[in-house]
Amino acid sequence: METLALRFFCVSFRAMITKRDASIATFLRSVPVFHDLKGPSLEILFDLLEERRWNVGEIICNEGELGRTLYVIREGEVEVLRKSNSGAQQSIVKLGPGECFGEMTLVELQPRSASCVVRKKAVTYSLTNLDLWNLYKGDNFAYVIVLQNITRMLSRRLRKADSRIVEFLESGSSKPAAKKKK
Repeated sequence: METLALRFFCVSFRAMITKRDASIATFLRSVPVFHDLKGPSLEILFDLLEERRWNVGEIICNEGELGRTLYVIREGEVEVLRKSNSGAQQSIVKLGPGECFGEMTLVELQPRSASCVVRKKAVTYSLTNLDLWNLYKGDNFAYVIVLQNITRMLSRRLRKADSRIVEFLESGSSKPAAKKKK
């Protein structure tokens, strides 16, 4: 009788893990930075990612600190903040499920450009620069796809920032510096 109960538990546990893994795989395929990864490439990535749970108010990263990690939000909300010249924290954007942050540190290996604070209890998956290197060594196709997707995301964000700058300048909120005469 005990063996039957143990077998039932093992079968149920395996089914639960497979269901969870399928749910995570479906989620990862929906994330723009991992778009187009399938089969073995997705499995390798899945093994590299680290899941972490965050409480409201926790600081995931601070502006100016060295960072080597990209985060993908599975659940919750994270606010991206940057210090102004006066030292006040200014909200840049609030990110939710499927969105990511920290990608710039993987590409340029510079200090973090902003702080990220949890606003709604969150679950994230993280990918470090060492993970990216291991992806390069283990699955060059996946490595190229992830970098290409990060580049596309950065390009979209730059275009959006350009539009916001133009809107700000057109609103008359700031006068451009006068040109120097030679």
